[in-house]
Amino acid sequence: MRRRAFLAAVLAAGLAGCGYSLVGTGRGILPEGASAIFVEAFVNDTTRVGLEQRLTDAVLRELAGRARLSPVTDRSAADVELSGRILSYQVNPVRFDDQGRALEYEIAVVARLKLTDRKTEKALFENPSFLFRQPYPVAATSASYVDVENAAIEAMARPFARSLVTTILEGF
Repeated sequence: MRRRAFLAAVLAAGLAGCGYSLVGTGRGILPEGASAIFVEAFVNDTTRVGLEQRLTDAVLRELAGRARLSPVTDRSAADVELSGRILSYQVNPVRFDDQGRALEYEIAVVARLKLTDRKTEKALFENPSFLFRQPYPVAATSASYVDVENAAIEAMARPFARSLVTTILEGF
């Protein structure tokens, strides 16, 4: 009887401390009580004008759509601060029709991102090469490459922001 009780206790202790948990159900990487975030305008190291504004705005909209962290315009009112630098940006054709016209492009952005606790100045999240890729289908009748590129950036900004905010809030 003692042996069974001992085995049951060992098994229970092992299961309790096994380390398994569902990702995204905890409080993630945020400090206790953090409710406000300041998002510094991203720095653009690419030649694509306005990319930093579109991505920064998309991140702000994504944060505003979630109840966990509220974006603030005053840095001193923030609990955490997000800064980013867009390191590279590419749009490449990946699928073609019989005439050699591109039917689908892939847009790729690499950014250096950092989330800092404003109280301790400690980095809560840091990724020196946050890579985001997304395919972008286009109609065979698209007028010009520039139009396709602008539309691809607009289509990519929201999923980029969703991916980044999910990483921060859920700890993925």
